[in-house]
Amino acid sequence: MKLIGMVLVVLFCSSCGLMGAASLRRREGHLKKVQLFLHLLQERLSYTLSPLGEIFDGLRDEPLLRELDFISLCAGKLAGATPFPRAFVESLDESRCALDQRDRELLGELSSILGQSDLENQLRGIRLVRANMLQQAEAAEEVCRSRAKLYSSLGVLSGVAVAVVLL
Repeated sequence: MKLIGMVLVVLFCSSCGLMGAASLRRREGHLKKVQLFLHLLQERLSYTLSPLGEIFDGLRDEPLLRELDFISLCAGKLAGATPFPRAFVESLDESRCALDQRDRELLGELSSILGQSDLENQLRGIRLVRANMLQQAEAAEEVCRSRAKLYSSLGVLSGVAVAVVLL
């Protein structure tokens, strides 16, 4: 009975470590998808000159962007006649993406850029947000590289340590 308890403790701690590592990888992946989102947004804004509602509606259907739920949330709010700045900020707040607070703040800057000035200034603003998000993605990649294995190892080792103490 005691052996089963120790095995369960090791498994629990190991799974906690693996979940921590998966969380780091998920954020890194979402930041890469945000880069794609910003690229596609920039392209569609400059080449189609469509209203933001149509652009977000089209981006919602992009298979590579499905994990970025703030896009579909924003498209829905825009279809309901919510002004873009409010719709975008609310969508970021409601999103379940693995973005941290700083990522959301940087991305939220789009709310004060898009639809507020001429095309060139909007594109310039997207490039600035994109550059800032690229820095976030590079930092997340470094954190993932250095900490993912650490989290996994610490999970297993802490489980083994607790099992030894229980002996």
